[in-house]
Amino acid sequence: MASVVRITGAVQGVGFRPHVFRQARTAGYRGWVANSPEGVLIHLELDPEEAKAAVAVLLEQLPRSARVETVSITKAGSERLEGFEIRPSLLGASASAEILCDLAMCAACREEILDPGNRRYGYAYTSCTDCGPRYSVMTSLPYDRGNTTLASWPMCLECEAEYTNPLDRRFHAEPIGCPSCGPTFWLYLPGKKGGFARSRESGLLAIKGAAELLNEGEVVAVKGIGGYHLACNAADSLAIERLREAKYRKEKPFAVMVPDLETAAAIGHLGEREVALLSSPSAPIVLLRKRLEFAGVAPGSPYIGVMLAYTGVHHLLFESNAPRVVVMTSGNRSSEPIAFEDGDALGRFEGMASAVLCGERPIARRLDDSLAYPFGRAPLLRRSRGLAPAFSADLPWSYPVLGCGADLKGTVALAVAGKVATSQYLGDLGFEETRVAHRRTVTELAGMYGIGLDSCLVCSDLHPDYYTHRYAEELGELTGRAPLFFQHHRAHIASALAESASLNLRVVGIAMDGTGYGDDGTIWGGEFFTGCLEDGLVAAGSLEQGLLLGGDAAARRPLQALGGYLASDECWEMLADRKFAFDRQVLGAVDSMRTERGFSTPASSCGRLFDAMAAICGFVGVASFEGQAATWLESLAELASGGGGYDFPVESGLIGYQLALERAIVDRMAGVDPETISLKFHRGLARAVVEMTVALAKVADAEAAVLSGGVFQNRLLLELVEEGLTGAGLPVITNTRHSCNDENIALGQVVLGAFELATGRHGVDL
Repeated sequence: MASVVRITGAVQGVGFRPHVFRQARTAGYRGWVANSPEGVLIHLELDPEEAKAAVAVLLEQLPRSARVETVSITKAGSERLEGFEIRPSLLGASASAEILCDLAMCAACREEILDPGNRRYGYAYTSCTDCGPRYSVMTSLPYDRGNTTLASWPMCLECEAEYTNPLDRRFHAEPIGCPSCGPTFWLYLPGKKGGFARSRESGLLAIKGAAELLNEGEVVAVKGIGGYHLACNAADSLAIERLREAKYRKEKPFAVMVPDLETAAAIGHLGEREVALLSSPSAPIVLLRKRLEFAGVAPGSPYIGVMLAYTGVHHLLFESNAPRVVVMTSGNRSSEPIAFEDGDALGRFEGMASAVLCGERPIARRLDDSLAYPFGRAPLLRRSRGLAPAFSADLPWSYPVLGCGADLKGTVALAVAGKVATSQYLGDLGFEETRVAHRRTVTELAGMYGIGLDSCLVCSDLHPDYYTHRYAEELGELTGRAPLFFQHHRAHIASALAESASLNLRVVGIAMDGTGYGDDGTIWGGEFFTGCLEDGLVAAGSLEQGLLLGGDAAARRPLQALGGYLASDECWEMLADRKFAFDRQVLGAVDSMRTERGFSTPASSCGRLFDAMAAICGFVGVASFEGQAATWLESLAELASGGGGYDFPVESGLIGYQLALERAIVDRMAGVDPETISLKFHRGLARAVVEMTVALAKVADAEAAVLSGGVFQNRLLLELVEEGLTGAGLPVITNTRHSCNDENIALGQVVLGAFELATGRHGVDL
């Protein structure tokens, strides 16, 4: 008698099979291990009870990036094996294994590339089973050499010996290479006839040349794992100014890269959580409270985004005496997708960079850096390189369901055999290049798992003008199956419930953000729901509606948001006082819009309420990036030391805000500082959200509260609301595997679609 052990999770491409091989050999077990379309299979010449004890031994001290989700053991026939071996991957009609995320370079590989006596000295593409690219080079499943962008690079004898040796840490390290057989880096410099021309410098010499240019104050494009960065010396304000002009990026903060934790601690405050995030295999950008100010890097923010060097080329740049703190921002102009293909990069960076450090290894798909904010249970602000497309939720059904997401912070989600894979952050789908990436991601995810789109239930956003809505309609026409469209804020709530494995709870869901198409055709953004996913989430309350004067333009002009939300003419007239410093011409133009009420849209957007309060507190210009005014308002509140909270009346399912706006204007006129006004706004709004939620929970017999939507990226508001709800005895659920912003919408759509199928509502079936 024998047993077959089926294991799912992050178990391919992370050194899992060699680990099992070594453990089994040491323990004297007989059998084999192999990759399968679902994960990993282990055959043991033991009966199921004996195998259960053996599995506990095999899974001890797993490799750093391995993660076991499920283990099942079934009886099998004996193969009368005498030893233990690693067998080739088992192929199947479709796959359901988790796609591996890209991993930061491990300490062992870093030591090798910095050691002049090692054969991989200076080789930027060094990796092993513990580190290196995965998703960014993968073309299909299973994760084997032939299914990566390295397929056309034959291994030398030494690399092949490592690759085929189960006792070597490079056993089946698919991107394996060395200076003798692998791709290299080249430095491109401005050509005599324009554009860039490849110089004679390659490998370590090319990297040293790039480091020298950074020290001279130049901007250099550097190819990383998921695309190109634009880099310059963080201490060189003139270089930063040129970079901002080249990127059309007026004020939005830049991230910086440093070689080690010691340097990170010198520029930002580090606690245990910050260290854990910075040092993790995903190596995200982490927002640190500033200790040092670099002029022009993160203007007006108390935080600076910091990441550790995470690839060989980064480590070698610092080893080649590049500045210790380097701006490392996405290789694009503002709002465009990052460049990841070499030909496009060399053309795009003309006039933006003085040189391009170009790596020969192709990137299969672009991946921005992930972004984390180390507080609470929801640290993510952007989920991309190193974190996507790992499974983000489990469903009790095997239906194939596709979620097309929303137009801002676009993502794609696909349910595969009860697991939901969510793509990397794709960007703003208002740009054609991002739409191409979105369509390509849909095709790639479905193709990797062997799922035809004609077999999927396609789900998207209710907003008829969203690209993702129209794309879902196109897919419906192609497949002959009508798509389902879900209200934006219900998808937010569903995503958080799925991430926390709370699919059956009765809840009060609170979704607060800037824009979402409502059931009534107006713009929602401060919504309360009651119910459960099986029975449906019923709209039960909201923020009082105001007007978006000029439509979407109000999101960029806080004074315009205030003009549409403030009802009191008397208070509006106070804004002409010089204390507010508004441009008289602009104030007059918004006043005319208030009077004429021409092109305006009813809205309960909490995001615009934050913008309106930011205008009162002194944000007088036009926001140059999304969320700028609200983030600025939060940073003001963090500087305040006292003050109560403004009154936000809760009545008949509505949270009123007129009294708060009026009181804030009167306070400014009376000389109250903006920091105190902002804190009173945050406290008052949080108190009203808690009051409304607790009241609805009693009526609806809710077991928990769910908080989602981009407004809850505000640390202060989230903490105040959580504190109030837990103090009232109501557990709180938030997004933990995605940001609470629109990147979770695709997941929520998949969950809502799966429930439609499971319950048979609206006659939906596959």
